[in-house]
Amino acid sequence: MEMLNLLHYELRLHTRQMVEWVALVMFFVIVILLLPFAIGPEPDLLRRLAPGLVWLAALLMSLLALDRLFVQDARDGTLDLMLLSPLPLPLVVFTKIAAVIIMMLAALLLMLLPAMLLLGISFVVLPVLALSLILGVPALVLLGGIVGAITVALNRNPALLTLLLVPFYIPILIFAVAACDAVAMGAAALPHLLLLGAILAILLPTAPFVIAAALRHGQG
Repeated sequence: MEMLNLLHYELRLHTRQMVEWVALVMFFVIVILLLPFAIGPEPDLLRRLAPGLVWLAALLMSLLALDRLFVQDARDGTLDLMLLSPLPLPLVVFTKIAAVIIMMLAALLLMLLPAMLLLGISFVVLPVLALSLILGVPALVLLGGIVGAITVALNRNPALLTLLLVPFYIPILIFAVAACDAVAMGAAALPHLLLLGAILAILLPTAPFVIAAALRHGQG
């Protein structure tokens, strides 16, 4: 019950910062709009590259959202309140991450229809692309949470740690795009989706404890 109340509170905070989320969505739209001009108007080429373009935009959007995870909390004093909370810190961390995941997935899934119209994504590929986002975006946010906590602990430039994070994002990007390519060619997308699910299954129970330990170390 406490977790649901905390999640509701975090979601309310994010809805009050709707302008910032709209800016992230607009960034996504701009990337989707400009990439066809960069690679050419060939419909077949756009259709083949569309899942990768959507995922690239989602990855860049998640990097921009990194500042919401603990770095901003350390600046405004929220992190100190989290550490003093009677609730277990991993539970608080998980709730904050869950709120960001919900907001990001809502924004990305909302943009799938415009992306489908602009890039010519097939109706066959669209469900697999949506499922890859549902499995992959939480993994991106969990990894981003770890990096955000390390940023607080090391008191370093977040841009440097963002660059360190990108190699960990690459397997998620590869498996997600491979699932979409497989279904577009009539092959099975399940193996790639299972690999995405395996990454999420590893991160989901472990990342909150790693983040909590990094936050305690950073503030200790």
